Amino acid sequence: MGEGEYFSGNDYTMVFWNMDDYPIPVGMDDFGSIRINIVEALERFGYHGEIGINVHCAQLECDVRDELSKARIDYLPEATRVYLSSTAVNKVCSLDMTAFLVRIALPQPPINIAVIAKPKAELVRVLKCLKSRGHTLMLIHPPDGEQLSFSVDTLLAHAHLGDSKEEEDHLSKGEEEDHLSKGEEDTSVGLGPYYYYCQYLSQKAEKEKEEEVEDPYKILDFLEPIRPSVKGAMTAVFWDAQYCPFPPGSTADEIYNSIELALVKRKFTNKTTIWAYLGDDDKNGSALLGDKTWASRIYFFSAGDKASRRIRMTNDICFWAHESSRQPVLESLFIVSDQFRGDLYYVELLHNLVPACLHLFCITPTQDINKPESPEWPGLFFDQGAYRLLLEISEVPAARCCSKKRKTDAGVLFMMEDEEETSGMESNK
Repeated sequence: MGEGEYFSGNDYTMVFWNMDDYPIPVGMDDFGSIRINIVEALERFGYHGEIGINVHCAQLECDVRDELSKARIDYLPEATRVYLSSTAVNKVCSLDMTAFLVRIALPQPPINIAVIAKPKAELVRVLKCLKSRGHTLMLIHPPDGEQLSFSVDTLLAHAHLGDSKEEEDHLSKGEEEDHLSKGEEDTSVGLGPYYYYCQYLSQKAEKEKEEEVEDPYKILDFLEPIRPSVKGAMTAVFWDAQYCPFPPGSTADEIYNSIELALVKRKFTNKTTIWAYLGDDDKNGSALLGDKTWASRIYFFSAGDKASRRIRMTNDICFWAHESSRQPVLESLFIVSDQFRGDLYYVELLHNLVPACLHLFCITPTQDINKPESPEWPGLFFDQGAYRLLLEISEVPAARCCSKKRKTDAGVLFMMEDEEETSGMESNK
């Protein structure tokens, strides 16, 4: 990519470096020089604002983490209480870098985001999602099989810059001014510029209102910002359909109606939206992929293997929680999966996402109730498999050095409240 192509003029740039994909080059021990090279490469693209550099890898030795800190490069897992409270010397973080990327970028106004990582499918999808929300994106990666030397020249050569924003569908500032100027030409009827400007704003509001009408056949895949499709309290369900399969031969409407009816019987709202994630080899669910031909609010995605499904589900929950779960009413979020319970990093992430007015449930059905052919499906899921996710972490000590062992663990607890499994659900309307 040439140096004549520029980053956006936004005030802030965040860099996300996946060290598992592109480790520290052999023989390069000075992390300060890596930071200097990254900053210089960004400056050559025309950006001179504030830059924050973040690193992610599953496991990082303490001495490496300390050297990164000295170079003002942040280690992403240190943003979690779970990581900070662990007494392990070489800790392992289970979160994918895309979870940090989405979690950090979503609340921000449009910023510049540079990612140094291999262009894996979920990362590319997440970048498309963030691009549609106004962020400017750069992905830096050499050809397959090559490593990254982190010199300024290689960073420039392997940078791929996306457009800063999707084309806006409203009138440009120049067109707004044109509406204002019309008032000067129509003074005979006493209509000034302010009248025409108000008329323009009214027409714009009507257009936006029309666009908010839900298209029942549109797939809500988070590739663009979503608006709540229903008013008032709602229930969102994110379902790992490979782990908890649907009844064989069922249509999308039949699946949706069965799940919604089970929720309504348990005093949840009848305004339900379901996202279902299939494995790549799911032959029974393959007919549900592709174009949406049913009106029910249920969406199916091919999401890969077990680890890939958890990553995709987590990122989609982040988008949903940020853009839909903002109403001051009681709402509910159900996660049907066996990959969240007991993983403290994901439990903490989910707790950080959901507002106080949202009830968070996880469903991990045992083998005896994970039977889609049963006439009691899916009612038993909610009666016997649902539990609340609770996270309790004691105060993190002030000392950061991980080489000092403490006598007791920092007190990270995963808890399941038996007494609230049903009472908490019955309190929903």
